Amino acid sequence: MEGIVEEEEIPTGNSVLITHIVTDVEIMSLGLLTVKYDEEQLRRCGDKTNQYRFKVTFGVTPTTMCRIYEDLQTSTAEDTSTNPPRSMRLKGSVTNLKWFLRTVYYLRKYPTEDDIDRVLKMNKGWARTNIWDLIGKIQYLKFKKITWPDELGGEDIWIMTVDGTHVWMYEPGHPEFSQDSEYYSHKFNKAGINYELGIAIASGKLIWMKGPYKAGKNDLQIFTGAGLKARLLQLRKKAIGDGGYSGHQEAISSPNTHDSRQVKLFKSRALKRHEGFNGMTKTFQILRERFRHGPGKIGRAFDAVAVICQYKIEAEEPLWEVLVEDVLKDKTDSDTEDSDMEDIVTDGEDDEEIEEDE
Repeated sequence: MEGIVEEEEIPTGNSVLITHIVTDVEIMSLGLLTVKYDEEQLRRCGDKTNQYRFKVTFGVTPTTMCRIYEDLQTSTAEDTSTNPPRSMRLKGSVTNLKWFLRTVYYLRKYPTEDDIDRVLKMNKGWARTNIWDLIGKIQYLKFKKITWPDELGGEDIWIMTVDGTHVWMYEPGHPEFSQDSEYYSHKFNKAGINYELGIAIASGKLIWMKGPYKAGKNDLQIFTGAGLKARLLQLRKKAIGDGGYSGHQEAISSPNTHDSRQVKLFKSRALKRHEGFNGMTKTFQILRERFRHGPGKIGRAFDAVAVICQYKIEAEEPLWEVLVEDVLKDKTDSDTEDSDMEDIVTDGEDDEEIEEDE
């Protein structure tokens, strides 16, 4: 069986072209055949059933898969950890499309190596090597898809929600103890890692992603030490977070008793929407189940899933609108001067440059 066909050289400028164009119908058919549906099964059922099968198997629609595959073919990202730098572009071909489909299936279902042998009918070691290589290529699309927009928020003060999300993992080795307290996740009562995610309030898209951090580092520590608080202070903007972020009102607002009804509703909808994105990432079993590989691979997997979810909310399942009629209508007499709506001027900490904690 043929492995991933690599680029002979790093493409530059106008030489980056889509070399393999596929339709939604073609990618749906090939995807289902790749995970061992047979042609008779596909013929017996209508398009609606096959669309359902595809989305359950891969987590996204054929349309979304086509968009990701096209962007992989035009990616200009490079892995600079190698010498010379390695192109993270995926050369378009039927062979590489099949590996792309297997990779998204792997992220979605997180099969064991025995399952790979049974479902994909291929050598486990061979599959592992090629799938993790392609996970890395999807990961590098984050530089295209997960970006901080210029003029974010305009005149608005609250521009994003921020929250940490944990992933369960096998207990890493420790030189002295059976458990490493730095990896302890209070959410799982087991070892894990923590990622900081930021969702733009206006667009509902992921614009900030930092991690992985050992789960013992809490959300507030990451917010104050990994660069997001410093950036918000510099822009004189604020995020919205849950009660775990209290005490840093100059950069992040949490629900409080002084909020007017409209502000309470606004914050509640914004935070619940953020939880919806976190939940979307956990529909991919590689982030829902206990991660079976070493800490070195967990960041690659998380980034790749986040990229896929970004495509998903752009193409098929946008996050719901935060601004609704009850939030937008004029303030009522029940509003108070102490409401967080009025708290728009930063004070307190100086705008210091903060080193990123990778």
